[in-house]
Amino acid sequence: MTSTRFGVRTLTTLLLAAAVGAAGTGPAAARAALPDATDEAFAEDCLRAHNEYRARHGVPALTLDPTVQDYARTRVARLSTYEGLSGGHHGLDPAYGENQSWFGNSADVRAGCRQAVDSWYGQHRNYDYQQPGFANSTGLFTQVVWKSSTRLGCARAFGRGSTWYETYVVCNYGPPGNVIGQFPENVLPPRA
Repeated sequence: MTSTRFGVRTLTTLLLAAAVGAAGTGPAAARAALPDATDEAFAEDCLRAHNEYRARHGVPALTLDPTVQDYARTRVARLSTYEGLSGGHHGLDPAYGENQSWFGNSADVRAGCRQAVDSWYGQHRNYDYQQPGFANSTGLFTQVVWKSSTRLGCARAFGRGSTWYETYVVCNYGPPGNVIGQFPENVLPPRA
């Protein structure tokens, strides 16, 4: 029998400033980074999954950006030095938005990007279009469909952690979404 654990996290510009100010230098890394497991098929899976959901909301498709992709690789390497998602968004460049996922599995199986994006988009059930704005329960979803975000870079790290085989997925977005005061024009209801 295979056991699976899962975690996700997102960022808002407003919360980043508070977290960095309160955290100082951030938590100490617990281990060496897991190996990079990003390849072209993974990047294309990320792009396809994002753009399918964005099309549902009538917003322009994202494009893969090599600079954002390189940045996502540095972010996933850093994130994988922590247990689960305990590294948070410390050190995130404010020029980017970010969604993170962690998958733990007792089998030597890598999680794909589609699994991460599906889970982020799943928060759409909690979003109130009548009172648009940020909520922790919808921030992953809103970043995925944020109209003003145009560039995407995603990366994956995979390896044996202290207890599980672990997959970390990080997607970075430029420009960042979840900007307070800009939700009505950037998070559009799904088309019928």
